[in-house]
Amino acid sequence: MYGMLLESVQHFIQLEYGEETWLAILESVGYRNTVFRTHHIYPDELIMKLADAAVTLVANGSTRQDFLRFFGRCFVRYFSHYGYEKFIKVCGRYFCDFLTGIDNIHLQMRYMYPKMVSPSMYISHEDADGVLLHYRTTRNGFCPYLIGQLHQIANDFYGIPLTVEELPNTPFSQEESYQFCFRLNFDNRDYMAGRAACNGSLELGRINISNRGSVKTIASEKALSSLSSSILMQLFPFTLVFRPNLEIISAGRQLKNMFPGDMLIGQPLPDVARIRRPKLLFTWDNLYSLQKVLCEMEILPASQIERKNTRHLAPERADAVAHRGAKEESRRLLLQGQLRYLSDWDAMIFLCNPLINNLEDMDGMGLTINDLSLHGHGRDMVMAGWQHNSRLEDLYERAEERSQQLQQTYELQDEWKKRGDKLLYSMIPQSVADSLRSGTDPVNTCQGTRILCAFESITVLFVELANIDEITATSPMEAVSCMNSVFSCFDNIIDQHSVYKVETVGKVYMVVGGAPETNETHVRDVALVALSFRDEIEKIVNSSEMSVHIRIGFHTGSAVAGVVGRKMPRYCFFGDTINTAARMQTTSLPGKIHISHNSFCRLQKLDGFVCELRGTVLVKGKGEMNTHWLLRYELPSIEEPK
Repeated sequence: MYGMLLESVQHFIQLEYGEETWLAILESVGYRNTVFRTHHIYPDELIMKLADAAVTLVANGSTRQDFLRFFGRCFVRYFSHYGYEKFIKVCGRYFCDFLTGIDNIHLQMRYMYPKMVSPSMYISHEDADGVLLHYRTTRNGFCPYLIGQLHQIANDFYGIPLTVEELPNTPFSQEESYQFCFRLNFDNRDYMAGRAACNGSLELGRINISNRGSVKTIASEKALSSLSSSILMQLFPFTLVFRPNLEIISAGRQLKNMFPGDMLIGQPLPDVARIRRPKLLFTWDNLYSLQKVLCEMEILPASQIERKNTRHLAPERADAVAHRGAKEESRRLLLQGQLRYLSDWDAMIFLCNPLINNLEDMDGMGLTINDLSLHGHGRDMVMAGWQHNSRLEDLYERAEERSQQLQQTYELQDEWKKRGDKLLYSMIPQSVADSLRSGTDPVNTCQGTRILCAFESITVLFVELANIDEITATSPMEAVSCMNSVFSCFDNIIDQHSVYKVETVGKVYMVVGGAPETNETHVRDVALVALSFRDEIEKIVNSSEMSVHIRIGFHTGSAVAGVVGRKMPRYCFFGDTINTAARMQTTSLPGKIHISHNSFCRLQKLDGFVCELRGTVLVKGKGEMNTHWLLRYELPSIEEPK
């Protein structure tokens, strides 16, 4: 389908449900930040996916069918942006006129949308209360979309209420198409009255002609003599006339030139042509019902028609036909026009002209300009199309190029936004960052209290590069390289555990467990991180010439956290727990993990952690404290059943 249909959906979802809802729908169907282009082709199932996504995200109780009907109404409301509402207004005085000419509208639109795969519709019954509309399409599931369009057109352009009832489907032989029949109920009395008056005028004219020269003749109407069939065939050089048994009895002058020797006369119409639009079976009843519909037929190449009769020809003649057929196989004549039943002849006449878009089409059909009738528009369309084609193609290509550039800009913008988000989330927790992005004041970003977020229990770890000052004194670049290697190693480790990296200040690295996302395993998580830090540094020292030592310490307790400052805001922790954890690190020893008594008591409730009493340590600002060393973690053994 063309992008214009999707543009209409986008416009009215944004208008009625908001920009955020539309962006969420696009992301749900995998078209995030997509700019739909009017003349670009999109998959048919995309509109179904949009309807399903709208059901979930709008969540107003509407079903997929409801949203498809809404999309259909949106399209009718939207195409006025392109001036198409003027086209609809001149399609007929009555709604029934519009329904009769829907196929004609689609055929005229093919010049602007050459890749359009339009459905086929025709009316099989008319009465004062409505019509029976037959709908054939290659797409399944679009009936609600069509119904929405019909409702909106009936209301906006004809001011009448409309109800639609789907009738049981009738068999259709073409498996690639779907057929539906609808009963459209609306006030159709004015149309029926106008048709009855027209039929009465025609009958009166017939009476006047048959009685010319008598007193019943109306002076203002002059009877004309009958028109011979030969003149009619010259006026319409591509005409076909056939009987109810579909046998061709006459053909236009140009068709006789293209198919010499009266090749068409006496042939069954299905052997000579196939109906391209509307897609119907080749039966007399079907063709009789199409007298108000613009039809398209494809005349088969002369060689293909001859080939069906080669069994009656001499072998040399049959070979010549086959050889010529290989050259003419691509030459297929497309005719467009109207079917009319002539009761005097008891035959159907197809008044038509070739369907030609450009000079290439004409050459492919084996026609010249002089073959086209002067009263038709074929000559003008071919020449005008040839003159304006290059300009239109240039404008189209420029528009497509601008659309592609806009699409690429949106994709680039989305990529940079992802990079910015990744950088931001590495500095501030995602929940806090999203709150800040929405305009919330930094001090109001946390839960718990209005100013700061209180955590009843977290575990805070500090790790320090003990001898980095010595390295800096001798080689500052080596010190920077060393810190980068160590801290990058630490970053990889914490990604494997449920902990949060708060910051690095100089040679100190700070980690918190249990915040900003609270959990009950924060002591275990931080203890495992500390052991991993120590073990990985030992591996680095043993496998390289880098000589670095670390001191680790952690403590468990309560704290508060929040974003402070307006420039370069940081998510910071405050409280005695942070001070105590820092003292555990500063009073630790290189290669050791120093833990407070609170952390030790919690680890004792867990299996596998091996600790050792360090004893009483004088801690600045705290006095004497009983502390412990964390030695290792041993997987609990599983006792085998006796």
